[in-house]
Amino acid sequence: MTGTLLKFLTLSVALAICGTAQAQRLVSINGTMLNAAQVHQLELMACTGIPDGNYWLDLNSGAWGYAGNALRMGYLGDACNQTRRRPSLSERGQLYRPGEILGGR
Repeated sequence: MTGTLLKFLTLSVALAICGTAQAQRLVSINGTMLNAAQVHQLELMACTGIPDGNYWLDLNSGAWGYAGNALRMGYLGDACNQTRRRPSLSERGQLYRPGEILGGR
C-alpha cells in the first residue's frame, strides 16, 4: 500500500511540474511580462499565435516590433485581414520540382 501511495504521489508531482512548464509563457510587451490570460487575449486580437519573446507595441497605432530594435515588423491584427490562403511551399518554389528526387521517373 505504501509503495502504491508513493508511486501515486511521485506521478502527481511529475504531472504538476509538466503542466506548469507547458502553461508558462514568456512574452514581454513594452517591458511588462504578460500572464497567460493576457497573452491569450493578445493572440485573439492579433488573429495569430505569439511566440515567446520581448516586443514593443505602440498602443496608439498598433505597430509592433522586437524590443531593442526600432524597426516596425507589422501592425496588431494584420493576420485578421488575410482572406486568401497563403501559397504552399511548392507554389512558392521552396520545395523540389517534380522529377528532382527520382530523376524524372
